[in-house]
Amino acid sequence: MTSWFAGPKGENAEWFEGLLGRIALDYYSWRRNYFPEDGFVLDSHARREGEPFRDAFEDRLAELLGRLKADFPFHSPRYAAHMIAEQTLPSIAGYFAAMLYNPNNVSREAAPVTVRLETEACRMLCDMIGFDADSWGHLTSGGTIANLEALWLARTVAYLPEVVAEMRNALDLPPAHHGSWVPPLEEFTGLFDKAQANGWSLDDILAAYLGCEHCVVERGIAHVTAKTGRRPVLLVPESHHYCFEKACDVLGIGRRGLVRVPVDSTFRMDIDALDQELKKLDAEGALVIAVVAVVGTTEEGAVDPVDKILDLRTRRTSEGKPGFWIHVDGAYGAYLRTMTRPGRIGLGDPVSTVVIDGHQVDIPLDLPVGHACNALERMGEVDSVAIDPHKLGYIPYPAGAVCFKTDLVKPLLRQYAPYIGEAMEEPKAERKSEGIGLYILEGSKPGAAAASVWLSHSLIPLDVTGHGALVRETVRNACELHALLELWPTWHPDAGVRAVTLTPPGSNIVCFAFRPSGSEGLEGINRLNQHVFERFTMDEDSRVYGQEFFVSRTTLRPSQYREEAVAGFLERLGVSKEEYRESGVLLLRSVLMNPWYSQAKDRGRHYLVEYVEALFCEAERLSAGKA
Repeated sequence: MTSWFAGPKGENAEWFEGLLGRIALDYYSWRRNYFPEDGFVLDSHARREGEPFRDAFEDRLAELLGRLKADFPFHSPRYAAHMIAEQTLPSIAGYFAAMLYNPNNVSREAAPVTVRLETEACRMLCDMIGFDADSWGHLTSGGTIANLEALWLARTVAYLPEVVAEMRNALDLPPAHHGSWVPPLEEFTGLFDKAQANGWSLDDILAAYLGCEHCVVERGIAHVTAKTGRRPVLLVPESHHYCFEKACDVLGIGRRGLVRVPVDSTFRMDIDALDQELKKLDAEGALVIAVVAVVGTTEEGAVDPVDKILDLRTRRTSEGKPGFWIHVDGAYGAYLRTMTRPGRIGLGDPVSTVVIDGHQVDIPLDLPVGHACNALERMGEVDSVAIDPHKLGYIPYPAGAVCFKTDLVKPLLRQYAPYIGEAMEEPKAERKSEGIGLYILEGSKPGAAAASVWLSHSLIPLDVTGHGALVRETVRNACELHALLELWPTWHPDAGVRAVTLTPPGSNIVCFAFRPSGSEGLEGINRLNQHVFERFTMDEDSRVYGQEFFVSRTTLRPSQYREEAVAGFLERLGVSKEEYRESGVLLLRSVLMNPWYSQAKDRGRHYLVEYVEALFCEAERLSAGKA
């Protein structure tokens, strides 16, 4: 792993600088060797005339480089705030190399090389999830677009049973009679074969599809909802990312179509609550567009019980009840799956050794064993997954991805653009098309991102021998931070504050709040933690060289989380439910993505201990009114 990244002090920089120079040299050699007989356009005289511009360029570049020094040190073990850390050296090299060619990965006509790299990179991601060879995926700008696209497709699939019934009638095919539930995608694509066998042309079948009263792609959500009389809804856990409100807005479902399923005290979707909500929606006659499970929640890093959601769907369909699309928002946590390929790597000894006040101490770790791996191992059975390589994949921005269990989705997503493709073909041909732009929401996207993901994942395997070992360390580090926060008063009994953690880590994120040892209302606790946050972040007037550690923040709001989910935390924090209802709880949040904590410990540097000590010292100072 020491060769995968530049290193916190740029330890691998000298070698990598030469590599970047070689990439640039190779690119400009490619330019010179394309029809060398064409000769130069810019002669020596023209180049000398450009000296004033080059002087201004270098001066302004120096200004830019200076201004960039005020950025956050995401690479450092001192940074434990947001979902960003080092990028792998292969990902930087791949991005830099392809960026010089500037391909637009909307089609092979615009990006013949990087479209192929995107296909190969997404094959790696599909394999990581556990999808088989018939799956399909592509890169996006990020998790928001990936989630939106998955739901865009799920919305269309939700109305396919009515569409298929209409098409059968229009094409003089007998009604279908099934003894059990049949996935709508399979029934829809199978209809093409039946119709063609009965002599209908592809144009006839497409005309029948597009003419359906329930074809939401053509008619729109308002028209189709009026025809069915069924309210479309999307089920998400209380811990969902705010992009799902945006998706409901964009898709025409409306934000009121978002049904929030309660989570338990570990912030994982409550499967019994999901079952009850589905029964309630059945009784109302609502149409479930999809059920969303989150793998790696933004605030807590929790992993929803994907395995139990799948079992619930199977049980419902066996009872003759409607099935539903299962989408996993793995924008942050999908890469946790690498800890289970080809088998569970395990999280190791539930003890960590640290040095506190000059003494070596063994501390117990509350590791997220069992339930998370049960969920991760069955991700390959869901219908779609959103992934952000630019988060836990350690890839430069922008690089999101959406992966579908089956390439049967492609005919439904097909758009028509005469300058990047031909007319629609029959479903079997569409499924195996190597095109991208005809099936996606975005019209332009960087081929450099595809090269970045491809090169990094080609070199660092997405299994326990590579990426899984890295992710495993981040989970252990989060558990170590959680233990240090909880146990600090054990070693410093005179501390004027204590840290109350929200929950043991579900992956590699820790949320916590300081409270004074004496009595203090929630308003004062929130104010204290806001001041701590301000001390461990930067504003536009701050200097990065004066900031020793970094933390982020989030807020538990009653509009998002029911009191039942946070009751245990509120009790430990010493505040009432009434106070929670009035203002919510401001939390400090640490994301432990940095890959260097273990290596630093091997050299005698315990950054997490220093971090916790700095947090406690500042919280005590502020609590004592010394700010």
